[in-house]
Amino acid sequence: MNLEHQIARMCVTGLPAKAADSAFDERLGVLPSGGLGLFPHNIDNEYQLRRLVHGVTAAADWLGFTSPYLLSIDEEGGSLANLKRIFPHVPGNRAVGLTGDPAAAFLQGKLIGSQLAALGIPMSWAPVLDVNTNILNPVVGVRSYGEEPAVVAKLGAAFIKGMHEAGVAVTAKHFPGHGQVDGDSHIELPVCGLSLEKLMIGPVIPFAAAIDAGCDAIMMAHIVFPEIPQAEGLPASLSPYFVTDLLRNELGYQGVICTDDVEMGAIRNTYEPELIGELAVTAGNDMILMCHTPEFQDRVIRGIAQAVRDGRITEARIDESLQRINRLQERMLLHSRHASPVPRAEWDSRTAELTRSTLKLQRDPRQLLPLSAELRYLLLLPQPERLTLADNTDSKALELGALLGERGINLSVQYIANNPASGMINDILAGLEECDAVIMGTWNAHMFRGQLDLAEAISREKPLITAVLRNPYDAERLPSAASVILVCGTSVYSLESLAEVLTTGRTTL
Repeated sequence: MNLEHQIARMCVTGLPAKAADSAFDERLGVLPSGGLGLFPHNIDNEYQLRRLVHGVTAAADWLGFTSPYLLSIDEEGGSLANLKRIFPHVPGNRAVGLTGDPAAAFLQGKLIGSQLAALGIPMSWAPVLDVNTNILNPVVGVRSYGEEPAVVAKLGAAFIKGMHEAGVAVTAKHFPGHGQVDGDSHIELPVCGLSLEKLMIGPVIPFAAAIDAGCDAIMMAHIVFPEIPQAEGLPASLSPYFVTDLLRNELGYQGVICTDDVEMGAIRNTYEPELIGELAVTAGNDMILMCHTPEFQDRVIRGIAQAVRDGRITEARIDESLQRINRLQERMLLHSRHASPVPRAEWDSRTAELTRSTLKLQRDPRQLLPLSAELRYLLLLPQPERLTLADNTDSKALELGALLGERGINLSVQYIANNPASGMINDILAGLEECDAVIMGTWNAHMFRGQLDLAEAISREKPLITAVLRNPYDAERLPSAASVILVCGTSVYSLESLAEVLTTGRTTL
């Protein structure tokens, strides 16, 4: 391989199409990238996705790439679940976090890993190990197992073991922690005010546990830490201090370290592509994710190559990363050879079982549960929407009303805006005479004040039952007299489990 080809092996790119066509083959021949990321735009159905995976791996084999080719995907479950259109929708981290049970996280990882293994995808960009200490965090939220580092560490390690048992490699993300910021790195470069001491006794703890659990790769966060001068103002993903001194040397991690996608606004809008590549390699990253724009990718690789030719990066440094990538591919083969995935015939029942275990009846002070067939209910439901680019939540209406109707509950259904204005609130209040009680689903009401205003107004007029469908932080802000069920998900399995809690009143399913 020439220098550019060696550097390309350190890069993970993307595919704009739903098939590995001749244009892809030609691109891979010119730029033999070491890995390929899959995204929602690559997926229509199982048959198409299988053909895509087969086409990519066949092209890599024909070009003499080391096998298995590093295909990866953000398959986290919950709000970022690319396979939910074709396979059972596994609950996400915050729902599993409600259980506090490592066995639930292990099953979560094993189910997701089993789905990926069945498709021939050897690696996932999961688990998210961010400790979500900022409840207004726009990009993590339900993707986190919770707010306590020890809990996130325990559940994250169990997820990793489940994925490995299914035969799939994992990527712990986003080091040293993305849960404490209030900016979305897809759009801007977030700033974190934590000192190094506070970082080490909090957000870093789950990553230390992931290293002990044998994680295969660790993904760096695009975050600036102004209170940590060793980083010299660079984001963690491009900082020699964070990548090499802290993660590689102090924590002793010897596996593959990769950047988050450097085409995200945090990096792309801050640095030129040629400098991004040089900074990433100098920092100590083994792989650079840049999954969307060929011209940008070419410039990044040229920047690294020029830095090598000018002596700012040594060829030995490139070789170090290639050796780690080779060891990662060897680990992928070992995971596959020793796999015992969940049989496909059990995916549906095991996903339903896992989802039922995550629901939590937090309070029912007025004993409003179970619902009564003798009463009339108004069901208010939000319109699900994507709240970040790292979110593929469907916008289709939630079918909870039909599930309750099948169980003999007399109700009418109304869909509400996520931030209802006073006019909508007044219209809903005017119609409350027609019902005996209200069931209301919330969608990050702690961020959308209109939902809280609506809940407060309803609770003064009628008994109120609330189902928290996204971040659990709504519960503390809802009226104290309201019943609260924590769901943290909107999959079919989540809604079926919610209907069961509502109609049986059981706190443990």
